[in-house]
Amino acid sequence: MIQVGEEGNFWLFSDYITVRPDAGKAEKVSRTLQRRFGGECYEQLCLALSSWQTDKGQAVYRTVAEGLSGKVRGNLMAHLGNPYVARTFELARAAGNESHHLLGFLRFSETQDGLLFSQIGPKNNVLAHMMPHFADRFPGENFVILDEGRRLYGVHPAYQEWFLAVCENGPEKKDLVLTENERQMQELFRFFCRKIMIKERENRTLQRQMLPYRFQEYMVEFGGK
Repeated sequence: MIQVGEEGNFWLFSDYITVRPDAGKAEKVSRTLQRRFGGECYEQLCLALSSWQTDKGQAVYRTVAEGLSGKVRGNLMAHLGNPYVARTFELARAAGNESHHLLGFLRFSETQDGLLFSQIGPKNNVLAHMMPHFADRFPGENFVILDEGRRLYGVHPAYQEWFLAVCENGPEKKDLVLTENERQMQELFRFFCRKIMIKERENRTLQRQMLPYRFQEYMVEFGGK
């Protein structure tokens, strides 16, 4: 059984061997997977590994082993008859959906230091998959996205490469001082959302289906963090 970075319950009667990451070997594996399976399949494997589910390590390992066995023809992720491939596909789809939703639900706030700051709380570890999207759209901005639960910061210096950093005691949105213009814009946006709402057609159940509470918690229009 292979586990990837989880801190869950241990299995009875099992011996655990901790394997430290090796950047050189990881790069070789990355190149091999992209060459053998293609960029789209490689991205799905990475998304599966970003899942919060504890069986992701075993599922992805067995999927890769299946692909390297020489028995698979065509798109590896299309072989859903294999239970491990099917599970990897499921994990990748769930993480990918959350990442896609956050690209639209994420809200930046401008601080007095000229920094754009956003705070999210995703179930899956998808920050690395989100950063290229915002780096491409805001190349000239200094911005930071905080994954609150993992204390993981995505940092983008203006006109430079973005990077990830773990900081247990790093700043949160509540610790930052927003510009007066930012505070006014947030209040105006909340006012706008309230005014366009048709009270008689309010449907909280449908709203939760389209926009779960775990996203609303961090959104300006809901008074989020």
